[in-house]
Amino acid sequence: MNLYAGIAIAVAGVLLAVFGVLGIVPGSTQPGVFGVLGGLLIVGLSFIKRPDTNGEERVPTASTLIDVFFSPAAAFRSLRTHPRWLVAVLIMVGMSVAYTNLFMLRLTPERVTNFTIDKTLEMSILTDDARAQIESGRSKAIEDAKSPVTRAGQAASSFAGHLFGYAFLAAIFFLFALALGGQMNYWQAFSVAVYGAFPVAVIRFVLNSVILFVKDPSEIHPITGQTSLIQDNLGFLLNPADSPVIYVLLSTIGLLGLYWVWLNAVGMANAGEKVSPSTGWTASVSVYVLMVLLAVVSAWMFPGFIS
Repeated sequence: MNLYAGIAIAVAGVLLAVFGVLGIVPGSTQPGVFGVLGGLLIVGLSFIKRPDTNGEERVPTASTLIDVFFSPAAAFRSLRTHPRWLVAVLIMVGMSVAYTNLFMLRLTPERVTNFTIDKTLEMSILTDDARAQIESGRSKAIEDAKSPVTRAGQAASSFAGHLFGYAFLAAIFFLFALALGGQMNYWQAFSVAVYGAFPVAVIRFVLNSVILFVKDPSEIHPITGQTSLIQDNLGFLLNPADSPVIYVLLSTIGLLGLYWVWLNAVGMANAGEKVSPSTGWTASVSVYVLMVLLAVVSAWMFPGFIS
């Protein structure tokens, strides 16, 4: 099933990319490329053997999506013999695209695009020619931000991006489990990566959407606000303009981040065959620390986009 779905997605991606290059569907080249990459990834993953079911009945996906909120250990145990990911990923992609569109609606494409371009022009590494080229593309960038085709393309790109992100995270969980003496099928690790992120994504989407329409748009940062508006971290202790790096570091220490770490640890301990809780915590905390370091490095390299 995944093999044929991957082939279909890759073929659709090729057609979109070709239509974009030929100008038949302007703006579809990038989504088409992402579609090809996503389809090829699904094709590759389809050759990985799934774990034995051992005669256990498959828990309905809807039940698993609910159980992961209220009884995560039981939800991940059900994924041990019947790992899956598609429905959860589609829901998270849908929420991500919906929030992006709501954000653009609330702040307007003009403000978001102009702010991003202005911050880009502030980068000292740019040459005069590069600045002139970026400035000349301002009108086109605003038009693209308003384009329905671009909005639709965001969904395809977001799906592929989510897929690659969870595949990479699953590989890390899988390798950690093996390195620390556990037994874990890659699909079990993939399910942990996806379902460990699902509750956090739902909570973040709901809270962000509410705050987006309650808060004055002029008080919302056009760039960082696209990621999160929730003040569940220590970022409120510092003005981002004073020290972007320290601000980002403090912003990574939050309730939802810790909740995500806990879900991944529980997931690995229950979805794997012989994975101890300590192994789950080691893998989850290590990934979290790596993500914090990447965020801090990004803030150090591009401080202007945060201030």
